Amino acid sequence: MNSPATFARRSAAVGLFVWLVLLLAATSDSAHIELIHKVLLFAVFVIVPLGLSLIAPGAQRGSLSLYKIVLVAQPIAAIATAASFFFDKGLLSASLAATWMIANSLIALFGLTRLISRGFYPLNELSIDAGLFYLPVAGVWLVTYRLGVQPFGFGETIILLTAVHFHFTGFATPIIAGMSGRILAARKYPTKLFGLAVFGIVAAMPLVAAGITFTPLLGFIGTLLLSTSLVLLAILNIGWVQPAIDSSLNRTLLIVGAVASCAAMVLASLYSYSLVAHTVVLTIPGMAVTHGLLNAFGFVTCSLLAWTRMSLKSAHTDFL
Repeated sequence: MNSPATFARRSAAVGLFVWLVLLLAATSDSAHIELIHKVLLFAVFVIVPLGLSLIAPGAQRGSLSLYKIVLVAQPIAAIATAASFFFDKGLLSASLAATWMIANSLIALFGLTRLISRGFYPLNELSIDAGLFYLPVAGVWLVTYRLGVQPFGFGETIILLTAVHFHFTGFATPIIAGMSGRILAARKYPTKLFGLAVFGIVAAMPLVAAGITFTPLLGFIGTLLLSTSLVLLAILNIGWVQPAIDSSLNRTLLIVGAVASCAAMVLASLYSYSLVAHTVVLTIPGMAVTHGLLNAFGFVTCSLLAWTRMSLKSAHTDFL
């Protein structure tokens, strides 16, 4: 195998090609469900390997070996998961999707080895670990969706969107925050802002989940907390992180990501408020087209591309 990070980046590149091919195939009779399927598969094939390429193994014995296993398992599980969408919901489809849940669990275990080897500090690395820990939640909801069951009376669209949410917001967002923290660690910046941003991003996940399960009010509180935290992260990225980057393209990608995250969270807050107020502000299909695309491609993809390009330059400099 090439260096693990190189393997992960190549997996993301091949995954992008596979995803583009899959755009030609229909997996649902509903246009908005089809869109959500494609966004989810983009996370499976591209976002997860890109995120993994940025993460170094910990010093714990076996951490590097587990990291390599995770990187090999990811594309295999991604293909099986994509195949699950071409079968009717049920045991076979869920079994194929379960490979992704298993891969997600290995990723969380890898995060645990990092945490054990390092401890709870520095905060930027803890944020990255949190993203790894949240990913199995996405796998569980994906298997639930492909099985065709609806626990707690949730509709299938909510179950599907929850799987998407934990890929982009649960997994990728804490990693993006952690990467920003790595740059901030070498600069003078408002340290409390970064601490608040990380706390809010990590703590908002269970609150949003509780809002789905129990009461929309908890979900609204979680959404406001997440929105505030991403605004703080955007301020840090624009004010302190991007000036430290010498590539104009990378700076642009980070700024686009920061602005897109703020816009996406305004929409999320409006939708969450509508559930509490029992009024229609944004429909679920409307959220998928607006908030979903802004968050997935505007914020997460642009940010991860910037950090991937910077990690490539750093690796090249280290080699020289």
